[in-house]
Amino acid sequence: MCIFLPLIQMLCRKRTLSKNLTQFSKEIIANSPGTDVENWEPIAANLNSYMYENKFWKTKYFFYDAWNCQEAFRLNILEPFSVKKDDDSKLKSFKDSVPYIEEALEVYFTEVDKQWKLFDTEKAWNPVNLDDIQLPKETYRFKLTWVLKRIFTLQCLPLFLQCLYSIYISWHYGLLFRISFLGCIFLMNMATFQNLRGTSMKIEHKMQFLSSIVNETEIGANGWDHIAKRMNRYLYEQNVRKNEDFFFDGIDCKWFFNYSLCSHLSSKKTLSHVPLDIELWPYIREAQSSCTDESSA
Repeated sequence: MCIFLPLIQMLCRKRTLSKNLTQFSKEIIANSPGTDVENWEPIAANLNSYMYENKFWKTKYFFYDAWNCQEAFRLNILEPFSVKKDDDSKLKSFKDSVPYIEEALEVYFTEVDKQWKLFDTEKAWNPVNLDDIQLPKETYRFKLTWVLKRIFTLQCLPLFLQCLYSIYISWHYGLLFRISFLGCIFLMNMATFQNLRGTSMKIEHKMQFLSSIVNETEIGANGWDHIAKRMNRYLYEQNVRKNEDFFFDGIDCKWFFNYSLCSHLSSKKTLSHVPLDIELWPYIREAQSSCTDESSA
């Protein structure tokens, strides 16, 4: 029974929150949070008190911290409401909370747009000399070596252990089966690795990435190399990576843009393990347009 307690608690939290989306939205309207986690602290504190005082939750700690509150907003309001395109489906899912959610999202998107304009107008981060920055492709002979080095880290240890377990359970099967099975496991782990790379970036990091794309003046492969260098230095300075190796090269940088950001534009449902970055969709489209304009120039 104990193994089901976390699941039961998660379902209870989700059900409780679904009954209080109007109050959640009112707190957002009153506090005007943006993408910074600190902005969500008063909202988390106020909702914790509200849930306890109105007997929706037995303790004063419905939200553990501001990040937990921000994630609850993303998973229960921002993404599920935004992916629904017609009013009937929104009304069916969110009922009387719809007008409050719409106002809350308008407030949130306004704050996000202010932050984007700050990045876009000031070009918030720009290395003086890109020649001083080395891409991993200049250090590693093969890209596979770079990928494996990144996979075999403490963060990706579960993936490595899964590979070892797959080797163990397939040992007594035929060679062809083992090769096919391990190949599938490796490809699945590669996809998971790419998702982990995207989730390691905060919204403001992704804004900087998109701003770098929009403001890049060089065309083609050289332009993507420049963006990769800027972002490798930026993410290192932001302590996202311990080394300047987030992107292998410009090709990897462009692939990440298409796979981890542009692909979300066609999403029709929310995914708990991969943020859809809905607040960034207008800027993703702007970056896409910028790339299209450059390729046609």
